[in-house]
Amino acid sequence: MVTVLKSSNAKNQTSNYEIIISHIAKFPGLRFYQLRQETGFANGTLQHHINSLIKSKKIDAHYDNAVPRYFLHNVDQSHKIIIQRLSQNTTSKIIKLLLKKECQTFAQLVKYSKKSPGTVSLYKNKMVADKIIVGTTDGCKSCKNRGNVKIKYRLVDPEKVRTLVLEYGKTPLKESADNLADIFLSLR
Repeated sequence: MVTVLKSSNAKNQTSNYEIIISHIAKFPGLRFYQLRQETGFANGTLQHHINSLIKSKKIDAHYDNAVPRYFLHNVDQSHKIIIQRLSQNTTSKIIKLLLKKECQTFAQLVKYSKKSPGTVSLYKNKMVADKIIVGTTDGCKSCKNRGNVKIKYRLVDPEKVRTLVLEYGKTPLKESADNLADIFLSLR
């Protein structure tokens, strides 16, 4: 009888692992509380399964400061960083603008994001450090005033970003502000 319980429990664990992996595959970059909401698992149960999946190298935890975001193990590191930034409200607005318009000044980034200059500066600097955007005084292809010496920001690899938006932006997370799906829909 104990064997039957263990066998049944192992079957439940396997299905729980599959549930977690499928949510992470569908919504890469989920944080713990988002994964908990999506799966309905209790904190301890979810933490146990996440730890097992990380040890078995099926998923990875990518940290921004002390906050982990979960990805399938085979997701490229540069993609993890872009997906992470796309899931943040201010950075996703900046990326959305730079996908629509090739290059923008800092003032244009502030105006479009409707955030304070300090907030935009913080996130802009993170994206520069992450090598998602670059700021130069060189004119962009679409800039009419090439003699302007203001720093203009542009995406380092707009096609990679656009591909990630198309790949992961089709299925929105419930109650997620300005997520990948919003970006996907805005680019149509």
